Order: sequence, then C-alpha cells, then structure tokens
Amino acid sequence: MIVHLLWAAVVVYAIRTAADVVREFRPTPDAPVAISAPVEVPEDLTAVAMQEREAWAQEEVLRAIRERYEELKDWNKVRAAVGVGRIE
Repeated sequence: MIVHLLWAAVVVYAIRTAADVVREFRPTPDAPVAISAPVEVPEDLTAVAMQEREAWAQEEVLRAIRERYEELKDWNKVRAAVGVGRIE
C-alpha cells in the first residue's frame, strides 16, 4: 500500500513540475499596440508627394515617406532616399 501511495505522490509531483515548466514557457499575450498619430511630413517632402496628379498617388507617396521615416528616424535620410536633398 505504501508503494502505491509513493507512486501517486511521484505522479502528483511530476504533474506539478510539468505544469510549472509549461507556465514558464507559454506564450505571453501580446500587449495592445498603441496607434500613434501620423508623423507630420515636412513641407518639402509634402511638395514632392503633391507633384503626383492623382490623389491616390499622392497618398501613396506620403505613406511611403512616412514608412521610410519609421525605418530611418531621420528626415535628411528620407530626403536622400526620395532624392530631394539635405536640409541642415
């Protein structure tokens, strides 16, 4: 009888240990993503976008400029990428 109780205790211990391991490595829920306000594009880059004739094309250029700014975090690098130049 003691052997059966010992095996039951071993099984309970193994289950509790396995549960702890699962809790340790389970995926955590993603934090809600804060939606930031759109970045204000400088006037010279806005002028580049407004050279397009269609409104959808203007919005696409502005979107591309904003995305490039999110990558580079420097307006002068964005200007260089778009081909405008550099402002000191």
